[in-house]
Order: sequence, then structure tokens, then C-alpha cells
Amino acid sequence: MTEFPLLSVLVWFPVAGGIVLLAMDGLGFPYIRPVALLVSIATFLFSLGLYTEFDVTTAAMQFQESVPWIAALNAHYHLGVDGISMPLIILTTFTTALVILAGWEVIKDKVSQYMAAFLIMEGLMNGVFAALDAVLFYVFWEAMLVPMFLIIGVWGGPRRVYATIKFFLYTFFGSVFMLVALIYMYLQSGSFSILDFHALPLSMT
Repeated sequence: MTEFPLLSVLVWFPVAGGIVLLAMDGLGFPYIRPVALLVSIATFLFSLGLYTEFDVTTAAMQFQESVPWIAALNAHYHLGVDGISMPLIILTTFTTALVILAGWEVIKDKVSQYMAAFLIMEGLMNGVFAALDAVLFYVFWEAMLVPMFLIIGVWGGPRRVYATIKFFLYTFFGSVFMLVALIYMYLQSGSFSILDFHALPLSMT
């Protein structure tokens, strides 16, 4: 576990921000848009720490956090980034701030739900990029699809219902096959660690 759990902050801070927005709306508090923008900008600034503290001289995973999670499955809450996932997280945090700004005047109905959905999706996407445990990755992946599904279905174009049905079918079938593959690699390696999967020799058959 690193001294400062930066990756956990990048995952759960925007999720918590989204929940706060929903609570604010339920209590009738104003300033939904400024709070959403503040959370997105703060998350982006946090993500810059990944870049400034990143060691480019190694290919090893960095900023790792590991805590036992599901003992029966040997699954861990294990996060970390490499030279591929690190810039993807920064890109996610940057574009989320742009999305909040883009919807500032355009979104008139259910503003808090719209902003909250993007903030929650941002955190879960960061979790997808940082997860080093297959169970954790799969949970983040499936959870990420929920706000995405709602965004398309509620604020989509004229054919949003048709789009959400196709989105559900594509992601459902893809997720089922991915789950089968993850379970197979677990049975072969005895671990859900993605780093163990990297070292798992699999033949073409």
C-alpha cells in the first residue's frame, strides 16, 4: 500500500461527488453545476500526481494498493498503473471536466442526475484502468455500464431507446464471454491477480 492512496482517491472521490450531487438535489440545494465542475477539476488535478510522480525507468506497476477482499476467491482490492493505464486515467479525468462544461447550458432537465452519472462513471472508469484483480476489474466494468446506460437512455437523441437496447445487448454478451475467460484463467492460475495472468502460459488450444 502506498503512503497516499492516490488511485483510490481517483476512483472514489468522483463517485462520492456524484452521490453528494444527488443528495443536494434531493434536499433542494442549488449550485449543482458548480459543485460538479469543482469535483471534476479536483479529480483532474489529483490525477496529475500520477504523471509527476511516475517513474519512466521501469515497466513495473506503480502506485500500487493491495488489501485482501474476498478470501474465498483469493481476490484483492488491488490497484496499480503502468505506462498505458496512467495516461488513460488522466485523459478520463480531463475529458470529464470538459463534459461537465459542455452540458452546463445544454442540459436543462435532471441536471443533478446527469452530472452525477458522469462523475460516478468517471470514478468507475478509473477503477477499470487501475484494477489489478480480475474480480475487481469485472465489478468496475459492469458498474461503469450502469451510468452509461442511463445517460444514453435519458439524455440521448430521438432513438435513445433503440440505442440503449443495442448497447445492453452488445455489452451483455461481451461481458458474459469476458467473465468466462476470467474464470478460466483463475482455474488455470489459482489466482484472480491480473499480474499472475500475465505470466500464465496459454496455448492456442
